Amino acid sequence: MQETKQAPARSRHQQRPLIGLMSVALFCICAALLAATAWTIWSSREIRLREAEVATENMARTLASQADTAIKIADVILDDIVERSERDGSSGQAGKRLAAYLMRLTRKVTEIHGLFIYDETGAWKATSLGVPFKGDNSDRDYFVFHKTNPQTATHISAPVRSRSTGHWIIPVSRRIDHADGSFAGVALATLRLDSFERVFDSLDLGKSGTVFFALENGTLIYRRPFQEKLIGTDLSSGAIMRSYRENGRAGTIMRVAKIDGIERLYSYRRLDGYPIIVSAALSKQDIFSQWKVASLQILGAALCAIAALVWFFRKLMRQMAMRDQVETELRVASLELEKANADLQTMAWKDGLTSLANRRAFDDTLERERKRARREDEPLSLILLDVDYFKKFNDAYGHVAGDDRLRAVAKAVAGSAARCGDLAARYGGEEFAVILPGTDSAGAALVAKAIRQTVLALGIVHAGSPIGLVTVSLGVATTSNGDYQDASPTQLLQRADALLYQSKTAGRNRVSV
Repeated sequence: MQETKQAPARSRHQQRPLIGLMSVALFCICAALLAATAWTIWSSREIRLREAEVATENMARTLASQADTAIKIADVILDDIVERSERDGSSGQAGKRLAAYLMRLTRKVTEIHGLFIYDETGAWKATSLGVPFKGDNSDRDYFVFHKTNPQTATHISAPVRSRSTGHWIIPVSRRIDHADGSFAGVALATLRLDSFERVFDSLDLGKSGTVFFALENGTLIYRRPFQEKLIGTDLSSGAIMRSYRENGRAGTIMRVAKIDGIERLYSYRRLDGYPIIVSAALSKQDIFSQWKVASLQILGAALCAIAALVWFFRKLMRQMAMRDQVETELRVASLELEKANADLQTMAWKDGLTSLANRRAFDDTLERERKRARREDEPLSLILLDVDYFKKFNDAYGHVAGDDRLRAVAKAVAGSAARCGDLAARYGGEEFAVILPGTDSAGAALVAKAIRQTVLALGIVHAGSPIGLVTVSLGVATTSNGDYQDASPTQLLQRADALLYQSKTAGRNRVSV
């Protein structure tokens, strides 16, 4: 009788180290899962930031190209006008011919708002507007500059409101000299500020993005969103201009704007040959808004997985009180694990490219698990997934890069099949499959969503995809209870394949259950 009592006591004493080890293992798994989740979230943030840097740099380059083109056109026209004026003069018949020539130029060159010639007193000698404006422009900054500076290079001034049309314009001017080199007047080409709007409208600046032009001395030419009172503001002490002076002609920085207090990622660039700085910026909130949503989803999935692991551990602890049942389950699990390890070590059952189970192993496992699920009345789930736009990827990047991407996707799929009985396999080409024994449709859906998020978080660039990244579409089919009478492996495959097709026709990068 005493030995009978001591036997359970010895059994419980022997189980305590095992329970302790399992508790430590559970803690390590949960910690590793949280660490992997944190690393994934941080990595995706860095990827999003790099993508935003590329986007703002491209926008700044586009703005610089458009501004450079407009100013070069004005520069070429001014060069011709100055040459004609100095050679033929701008009075009498020569002045009339010059005025007619200016009018023809403005009709042909849409970037030009107006062309003007002033004499040494600032009086209008010729204009593309047809009728000279009464008065003079001797008080304008560009006139004073050319009058006091003998250099003949093109001068770009701060924006002013046109006295003839009332529009805000950017003056681009050249000095005109007499034959003896003395000051003879100014040739002026004006560019309308609103002529740059068509380029700005094509840029995706988000909800709080901005672009601006400024002279090299810090004088603001234009800023979007447009505020008239900001034109001519001195930005020389701002972060962009300081970075330009310290780091060179182009750069990217994250700063809080003085004007509106919004933190943005700025990319700036100086025009080649002209003293103008252009900058494009995206707000930090716009850059990371989608990343925050995705990060919360990934974190939620990780916490759900941890909760599931804890629940499973507690259930296992209760079951360990039933010694005979536990020993039987351990023997079965050990046999299945040994068979799975033997199968993995056999190259005939492994896909050479991805190291996943091949089609032969998949077919055999699906048939075996279907029979076991029917015998033990357990659910059986199957996930079929396909890499979206993979042919376009191969066409754009080559088959070697395509193979690398298949290996990356395979690694993400293999990470989903975490239990002993689960099987991740390459079904064929860019298609993969995951067999989930003892898993209902809700559990299989969680696994499928985790696969989709993991592949998306890889951040593999794919120019042929609408979202610019490699994604997967998934179909999830489950059989349970009385379904086994009619659920052959082929029928289960057909159901999963139909759901996969549903995901692809619905727009790809999604899960259909």
